[in-house]
Amino acid sequence: MDKNFFNDKKILITGGTGSLGKAIIKYLKEKFNCKIIVFSRDEGKQALSFGNDRSISRVIGDIRDFEKLNTTFSIHKPDYVIHTGALKRVDDMEFYPDECVKTNIQGSENVARASLLNDVEKCILVSTDKACQPINVYGSSKFIAERIFTNYDYNSSSTIFASVRYGNVIASRGSFIPLWIDLLNQGKGIKVTSMECTRFLFPLSDAVETVLNSLYYSEGGEVFIPKINSFEMGNVIKAVEQIINENTLMNVKQTIDTEIIGMRPGEKFHEDMLAKTELGFTYKVSDKLLTVLPQYTNRKHSFQNKYEGLEFNSSLHNNTNVDDLVKIIKKGLDDAN
Repeated sequence: MDKNFFNDKKILITGGTGSLGKAIIKYLKEKFNCKIIVFSRDEGKQALSFGNDRSISRVIGDIRDFEKLNTTFSIHKPDYVIHTGALKRVDDMEFYPDECVKTNIQGSENVARASLLNDVEKCILVSTDKACQPINVYGSSKFIAERIFTNYDYNSSSTIFASVRYGNVIASRGSFIPLWIDLLNQGKGIKVTSMECTRFLFPLSDAVETVLNSLYYSEGGEVFIPKINSFEMGNVIKAVEQIINENTLMNVKQTIDTEIIGMRPGEKFHEDMLAKTELGFTYKVSDKLLTVLPQYTNRKHSFQNKYEGLEFNSSLHNNTNVDDLVKIIKKGLDDAN
């Protein structure tokens, strides 16, 4: 990524008080001379996260409200938009599909429309592995949001729209590893779907790098895919036990009591990041990043290096090395501090 890409730019981040949004803001402030606008509906989190930081413009609003979004874009005139705002809890969204539609689909369309109308240079949707071959409400809503961004790009002669998927971020809000640590600190056991189910895992800092590189490399309508490992939950438990025994985590038991609870509503046994049906449109961007080109576009993309590997199903890219996982979890926990 060009070291000057974000310098002297205005960057608006929806959902900027979430784990990823805050990490992106921290990175941008440390590395670049840029103006940041946070758009989120939680005034308490805004105050706690950014306080009196005058280098950040804070706007209280909901992405469901197009008029507020459009007014905000008109006033602040962002160059880039990073759309992280969403309803994300898989099992909860199974019971509230109407709310998921309002935020994740209609809200994303509002962000795209405001970006187009206000001449934003680039707008990227932060999607999820759940959007690939979705079986749940959350994943389906993000799949539609990806298609909305691709369609907006098809109809745009100026603003570039793209999406980026990513997996489970260690130590992010709602991640199972912080939940496990909280339970262990209370002397309790943990609950797991199955020892054999697999999940894509990577640290928050890698997620930030993935999103910002996707924004940088986007040329229009793509869905970017990070090349990350997946792990069996049984090995995740072994890694956490190893970390405990190294005294990295304090005030917890040395042996983890585990209860197998089976599948939650909307849950997959193995996750997907890149579908077999997408392989024909997939190209290498870097050692860590792939891109799926849109099936219809008015743009000429420069990506030439075709991806010839397997689809990204978490059962196919399973890393069985517990020591590797220990390093990843430690990095993820450090990122959260």
